[in-house]
Amino acid sequence: MHYFEPGKPEPTAVYVELIAASFTMLVPAAIMSAIFLAVGAYCALEIGGALSWIAVVGGMTASAARLGVILAYRRQPSGLRKERHASGTWQFRLALSTLSFAASLALLGVTSFLSPQPIPQLLTTGLLFGFCSGAVARGYIRPRVCAACVTLATLPVALTAASAGGIGHLILAAMFLAFLVGSLETIRYAYRLAREQLALRNEMSMVARHDALTGLANRFGLREAFGDLLNAHRQVPMVAMHCLDLDRFKPVNDRFGHPVGDALLCELATRIAAVVRDGDIAARLGGDEFAVVQAGIDHAGEAELFARRLARVIAAPYLIDGETIEIGVSLGYATSPPHSTSLNALIEAADATLYRVKRAGGGVASSAALSELATPKVAGL
Repeated sequence: MHYFEPGKPEPTAVYVELIAASFTMLVPAAIMSAIFLAVGAYCALEIGGALSWIAVVGGMTASAARLGVILAYRRQPSGLRKERHASGTWQFRLALSTLSFAASLALLGVTSFLSPQPIPQLLTTGLLFGFCSGAVARGYIRPRVCAACVTLATLPVALTAASAGGIGHLILAAMFLAFLVGSLETIRYAYRLAREQLALRNEMSMVARHDALTGLANRFGLREAFGDLLNAHRQVPMVAMHCLDLDRFKPVNDRFGHPVGDALLCELATRIAAVVRDGDIAARLGGDEFAVVQAGIDHAGEAELFARRLARVIAAPYLIDGETIEIGVSLGYATSPPHSTSLNALIEAADATLYRVKRAGGGVASSAALSELATPKVAGL
């Protein structure tokens, strides 16, 4: 199985995670800013001239912008960080500030090698290697930006060193270029490896959290998503748990075979996914048992309307392999304030109602409040 296809966009989960990793370099960026200020100020005082001071001011401005972008990104809600468009915007901001810093570093290096004084050349060489090694070690996860920064910082200095004349400067220029080529190759290889590992990890995570047949969440995925749902709806008074079970499903398997039964379950999962809203959770608990967590409701009436709509959609006839198949559905639901109960309590209340509904012949019913479960009133579809 191949997880990396050159030229194709990264899957959203991988893309978002790679960008998030590029914002973990706050401490290295702060250290580089401090060193650049010290080295740049010394070189500008020794060399003199407007260009060296422009490089120092430009580099510190870019450094401040880069640190500000990293801090601002970290203050963003975790939900926004998972959106592809928002992550791309933050990547652009970080790339712009980093490229500006690389350009300032290149300008400082050029002015140093245009000067006959060896100490500024030595200091800017060390600064350049430090920046490039840090960029390759932490920035390879965004390879195009990283490669552009390393090239922009290194190539002008290498060309200026070569034009300075002398064997020593030529050797130094050759070293710059050789390390640049090696850095670009390291970026390419490290990024490819990181992308494949992230893609594999995300795929394994998806398998662990989702039902293999229907693609809906499994019990483990439901439990994990439920915690995220509560955090996202802290100010909403209620959530609802809908547990449902198919009526007359066993005869479908007996008459048409398990492949048709599996196809029916997949079509049912598609219908459920079409009904739920963004933020809700749909899960297959096992066999022909499913659950839907409805978030962001203000009163129990919303849960009832949703339950009846869901039951109607599921109970509509299915066309599988040219056969029209009709099934029934029993659905029980429970509502509760999001922080006054647990997932287990909601499932237990909805499940108890579901089994009462099945014993009564099918339909839709709600449980009482979790603190005072009452005998449900069953209504047909």
